[in-house]
Amino acid sequence: MYRRRIDPRVIGSFVVGAIILTVAGLLFFGPGGFLSETRKYIVHFDTSVKGLNVGSPVRFRGVKIGQVKDINVRISPTNYAFHIPVTIEIQPSRINADGSGAGLFEALKTSVKSDDPIRTLVDNGLRAQLLMDSLVTGQLFINFDMLPDTPIILTGYPGEYPELPTASSSLEELTKAFEDLPLGELTDKVISTMDGIEKLVNSPKLHKTLDNFEQSTNELNRLLKQLSNDIPSTLAALRKTTEQAEKTIQHIDNRIGPLAEQIQETMATTQTMVGNLNTRIDPLAEQFNASMISFDQASKRTAETMEQVKNLTSDDSRTLAQLSQTLLELKNTARSIRILADELNSDPQMLLRGRSNGGKEQ
Repeated sequence: MYRRRIDPRVIGSFVVGAIILTVAGLLFFGPGGFLSETRKYIVHFDTSVKGLNVGSPVRFRGVKIGQVKDINVRISPTNYAFHIPVTIEIQPSRINADGSGAGLFEALKTSVKSDDPIRTLVDNGLRAQLLMDSLVTGQLFINFDMLPDTPIILTGYPGEYPELPTASSSLEELTKAFEDLPLGELTDKVISTMDGIEKLVNSPKLHKTLDNFEQSTNELNRLLKQLSNDIPSTLAALRKTTEQAEKTIQHIDNRIGPLAEQIQETMATTQTMVGNLNTRIDPLAEQFNASMISFDQASKRTAETMEQVKNLTSDDSRTLAQLSQTLLELKNTARSIRILADELNSDPQMLLRGRSNGGKEQ
């Protein structure tokens, strides 16, 4: 079956047409295209904008929403204050409203009665800042963020486009900090420090100190070598001393064992003797207590008898003399018994071994 050959020019025409349509779509309907909606605003900076160029990106928290269109310089004739107005172009379609297919600006238009819906965002903290895009190239970009704690600062200059407030960034604060540094004074101090270091490095005292340190290091190395040679013999002597100490301790242990047994036997014998003494002293103590009770009773009977004798012999002097002699003997007897009781209380063993030779009867 015969097939008709396709002309390559037709294929080329289709390819060229597709390319043209794609480019046209980007130009008219793409970001920044002729038919896409854009809004222009102006922001004023009072610091250097070196690194910010026409075409630099405008971002909201890192997301590109526009670009820089123009950069200019403006001065106030009254106080000679310089400001740098930067015209930016924002694509509202890049910011969408949550829960709605429409853009944020369209959603704000329906809820806020205002000529420009971005004013609502400004009242809630929308601020512009200069940030570093690349540390290598030093390029800057304008970043928008919600900073509700910062004041709304506007220059009030009349212009073609609405003005948006700015806020200082960490880059600007760092730049101001460097500007406030006393660079001249710091440079002088650095130069003075370097001169001092150079003098110290070239100082003969330093070289002499280094030589002395090298000599000390060599002596220390020799000492360490000597110690390394002496350590084995010292360890051997220490090991020998330890072995002798162990033998001595073992010998002491062997002698302490029998001594401990003898001490235990002596303690047992002593306890037995003390028990026997207690056994013999207890009956003696009971007999002594019984004697003391009998003596107490006899004393009472004697007192009663003496009372009767006094009544009977009140007129007879001889009888009274005999009675006085009897009472004196009873008194001496009672005194002897009391001394015996005191001696027994202080030395109960006297009943077993008897009174010492040096003692005298009272």
